[in-house]
Amino acid sequence: MISFNVWNQLTKPRVTLLILATVMPGIYLGSTETPSYILVTFTLFGTYLMSSASFILNQYIEREKDALMYRTKMRPIPGGKISPNNALALGITVTILAFALLTYTVNLLTAICAFGALVAYVWLYTIVLKPRTEQNIVIGGVSGCVGPLIGYAAVSNSLPLPAWVMFTMIFLWTPAHFWALAIFLKDDYARAEIPMLPVVKGIKQTTISIFIYTILYSISCFAFYFSHDGMGVFFLTSTAILTIAMVSLSIQLIRSQSTILAKKFFYFSLLHMFVMTVVIIVDARMIA
Repeated sequence: MISFNVWNQLTKPRVTLLILATVMPGIYLGSTETPSYILVTFTLFGTYLMSSASFILNQYIEREKDALMYRTKMRPIPGGKISPNNALALGITVTILAFALLTYTVNLLTAICAFGALVAYVWLYTIVLKPRTEQNIVIGGVSGCVGPLIGYAAVSNSLPLPAWVMFTMIFLWTPAHFWALAIFLKDDYARAEIPMLPVVKGIKQTTISIFIYTILYSISCFAFYFSHDGMGVFFLTSTAILTIAMVSLSIQLIRSQSTILAKKFFYFSLLHMFVMTVVIIVDARMIA
């Protein structure tokens, strides 16, 4: 048995909370009637388990690099709180449990979507892209975009256009968000020889890339209005305020090249994505 503290360190519950937040709009908007609490509970719990499994397997694969980075050297595996073999066994067990739970309590499409996110994160991002290219988070970030697909699949057993527009929103949000993190952790990534964009191209080029993806993400937020009939004035007004603030912050980051401002952008982008999911649900409820 592992302690609750070690489980939390392995599974990154704060990150999973954001993933679960992106599942909720899909659950709410994808159903023609209020979904049952049982369905919502099993969907969220199964997604939580699959996300947890992906983070456990990620830390197993990256255990040697984690030991080189100040931020990660005390994670459970490099810190000696759990053996690599036990962590691997735990990750595989939780993956199987999550897939079975989603298949038999929700539906197979939901389970496939959640497992696809795990494969994208563990294999595509962690194993294939992260050690090889500074564009790792652009392609590998697809793993964090699946929340809306899971939500729609759970209640409708389908993946309609609005689900894919929300998928695109998160896909375009991810690079700007994580490159801001990479700016103030640049030395750690360099020490571990991980080719994140600030390490390879420098901070100036990274801030320009953050600005470009912030613009693209902002456009995709407005595109959701046209993809779903239930969106109204509240959504448009809130989206305008939120995206203007995020774009303005990205411009300030280009001008300042400040690691402090990069950290501020990182946390604001987290808030932005969370609030956008709330705005979508609230606006749809107002229209209904």
